[in-house]
Amino acid sequence: MDTTKLLSLLRTSISSKSLLKGKLIHQKVVTLGLQNNIALCKNLINFYFSCHYYHYAKLIFKTLEDSLDLSLWNGLMAAYAKNYMFIEALEVFDRLVLHPFLKPDSYTYPSLLKACGGLGRVGYGQLIHTQLIRTGFVLDVVVASSLVGMYAKCKRFDYGIKVFDEMSERDVASWNTVISCYYQEGQAEKALELFGKMRDSGFEPNSVTLTMVISSCARLLDLERGKEIHEKFVKEGIAFDSYVGSALVDMYGKCGCLEMAREVFDQMPVKNVVAWNALIAGYSSKCDSKSCIELFRRMNEEGVKPTLTTMSCILMSCSRSAKLEHGYVTVGDYFKALALYGDMKESGVKPDAITFTSVLPACSQLAALEKGKEIHKYIAESELETNEIVMGALLDMYAKCGAVDEAFRLENPLSISTMWFSHRKRLLEEDG
Repeated sequence: MDTTKLLSLLRTSISSKSLLKGKLIHQKVVTLGLQNNIALCKNLINFYFSCHYYHYAKLIFKTLEDSLDLSLWNGLMAAYAKNYMFIEALEVFDRLVLHPFLKPDSYTYPSLLKACGGLGRVGYGQLIHTQLIRTGFVLDVVVASSLVGMYAKCKRFDYGIKVFDEMSERDVASWNTVISCYYQEGQAEKALELFGKMRDSGFEPNSVTLTMVISSCARLLDLERGKEIHEKFVKEGIAFDSYVGSALVDMYGKCGCLEMAREVFDQMPVKNVVAWNALIAGYSSKCDSKSCIELFRRMNEEGVKPTLTTMSCILMSCSRSAKLEHGYVTVGDYFKALALYGDMKESGVKPDAITFTSVLPACSQLAALEKGKEIHKYIAESELETNEIVMGALLDMYAKCGAVDEAFRLENPLSISTMWFSHRKRLLEEDG
């Protein structure tokens, strides 16, 4: 069996992630005495990384550590960085620097900078930056773009923007990184300004760009600009993925344009949890608890697991709705609140302080003491017995259910009674 055939079989094993098949090929490589063949070793390393057998990949490299093929070193660093094994990537670089006959090249630095960014090692990154200036590799667009990304990951946006401004040549990745820098710094207007310059420079935005600029419009509540960007990329035939779709739903929802939010949402072929949450949040902001619950039910039916954000939006919507209607809430709404709490638990979402303070009043109004006691157990398990608002709601429930003795059986009666009175005072102040 020749090298070409073995390489072909190895590549098939990488795509299929067939560990048994790959190991048999590795065994054949050793049997034929081809364990020092660089091309085969590179593919074996990639194969073991694809199967998460990192130790085997490292052993293959160690047998060739004295190899003068720099691409082998770069390939291992890239594989480590891609798999978030940043410390290991730095260790390979440290050994490379000490190699008597090899020097890092432009393919070495992107992986190294990714590792520095992933570990938040801005000091190390700055040393590399100095080296890149000295060697001239900073002029390479991919290296410079990686440098911008490293500074952004380390939250040193000022340095990242400076590197970008000094780049003689740019790519879409570098534009995206700097737009992200401005967005994360809270300068959404600047992010949109840079997007305009990107388009003027002839660069086509990708889904990362569009997600960021639409999110910037959402942050500024700039419906007109967001709509304009949306219409423009639809007209130009730029396809958008679930991330862009989610950002659009969020933007339209935050700007109060729920018809458009729903339209985009309905058009999405794949609806991720972010899109569901964005639409629920949009209806929640309008205190439309009916639509929130309807969406929540659809979400469950379609097998999308809700998050704490989902539940918080629904509970906040119900809470706001109840407050707006003042004491006109029907008994049925309290049953819905308890049913929603049950759905939440069945969905595997862990209740938090907001959940408990929202559901306990339903127990109070329905005098559902047993249900209240059950919730009390979950509060204890969630270690929320030191939360004043939760404990205030719990004590209020016991009092309204006529079980004052139950309340004072808790561990610290003095502090708890203080919580209760402060909770009642807060409620009276809210009622005006």
